[in-house]
Amino acid sequence: MPTDLDDIFGSLGRQADGIPLGSAGQARARGHRRNRNGALVAAAAAVCLVLAGVGVTIRPDHRDDHPVTPAPSAGPLPLVGSPIEFGRTVPESGPAVAAGRVYTSWPAADGSVTAVGADLHTGRVDWRVTGMRSWDAPAVSHGVRAVEQGVMVAVDDQLYVYDPAGQDPNDWVMTVGDLDEVVPLEKALVRRWAVNGQVDAHDWRTGRKLWTLQPSADPAVRVLGVRTPGQDPADESFADDRVLVVTKTGKVQVRDAGSGDLLRTITPKSPAQAGSMFVGYDGWLYEGGPSCCDTSAYRVMAIDLGTGESSVIVTEGVGHALGGLDVCGPGRVCVLDQLDNALTSVSAIDVAKRQKVWTVIGPVGGGSISSAGETMLIGGGQTTVLLGADGESLFQSNATFVDWLDRERLLVMPISGAGTVEMIDIATRKLVPLGTVPQLSDMCVHTADRLACPTGNDLRIYSLSG
Repeated sequence: MPTDLDDIFGSLGRQADGIPLGSAGQARARGHRRNRNGALVAAAAAVCLVLAGVGVTIRPDHRDDHPVTPAPSAGPLPLVGSPIEFGRTVPESGPAVAAGRVYTSWPAADGSVTAVGADLHTGRVDWRVTGMRSWDAPAVSHGVRAVEQGVMVAVDDQLYVYDPAGQDPNDWVMTVGDLDEVVPLEKALVRRWAVNGQVDAHDWRTGRKLWTLQPSADPAVRVLGVRTPGQDPADESFADDRVLVVTKTGKVQVRDAGSGDLLRTITPKSPAQAGSMFVGYDGWLYEGGPSCCDTSAYRVMAIDLGTGESSVIVTEGVGHALGGLDVCGPGRVCVLDQLDNALTSVSAIDVAKRQKVWTVIGPVGGGSISSAGETMLIGGGQTTVLLGADGESLFQSNATFVDWLDRERLLVMPISGAGTVEMIDIATRKLVPLGTVPQLSDMCVHTADRLACPTGNDLRIYSLSG
């Protein structure tokens, strides 16, 4: 019998493709997604943007074999333009970056929400919207997400969608439920209703419905985008023209994102589990589960979206829990296995051969994995570890924010306190100090050459290139 997925949202915090909007805790969860040091989403997020095991010896990762070159001290990180003032003390502002701008939102004194966009290379504020509120009541939660196609500002249960290049301050708005999914694709903004599984695709500019998937006896329980090869690790939109709809019985519908046309329905050999993790990448869907709240067993499926073929590529038994899943090179998937007593291991799986290539011991308490090419960051506990293509430990950092600057460099900085921002070159393992930042009130966001960080009173843009 197919697995019933009614409880799938109980473990959205373990998914690899959800992004919250809302409270400070949700903003921090989004930041942890960026630095891959934690689970991704609280199940109570006001709006979720789903913008993304044969004969193996476990060997310890010798962390002292290739020490990182020590870095000298640095002065303040260079500011770009002037700080963007909030006009009051704001405990959270949740910035986001897209298309050369940084966006942020904060509550005004009257309970409404203001959102701004600033050019990352000049610091000039060139987009601003004020007065957003939910049903004319003071805002309780807020958040902003941005992709190239548009800016989305959540104010309680209202999702405002803007074209930052346009002049209309109120492009369109829709009401969203606590567990609804909103997936940003190039062709459409796709929304799944949690209450009945209905799926709607909206035009980015007007909000007009492009197509609708009506509720059925086998309703949609997840909507997913597919990442493309070479995509920036920090990019939160999906360029692939397909949208994936997972139904209650575990079927996978492959649809055209623009028209809604059904391209293929796939019934996997082992249907999705309650609380499954999903990674859509380069014509494949990788699904692992269950991944929440027990250590009974799990398995990982590989599904070819073009042919509909599927197979189990790894299984683990009692005492194991799936902590993370990501593509980690051509034809490879890496799995973070959580053992008893907070111990972890990381395995690289050859998808075609359906066998482990290598397995290494992971960081204690690890709960997330993120790859850029063939290297991967493992985090979630007190230590973040960078692993190479052969499982070798290349770098580790304790209790800091670690994220990809690009596929060759990492950004290392304080999680929230004042401190030094550093860059590590992965090939040389050289740690370069870039400058210091003051006390932070929320997680920072960045591009390859800019860093945007909120304090309690403003948002500051820094240059990472001097």
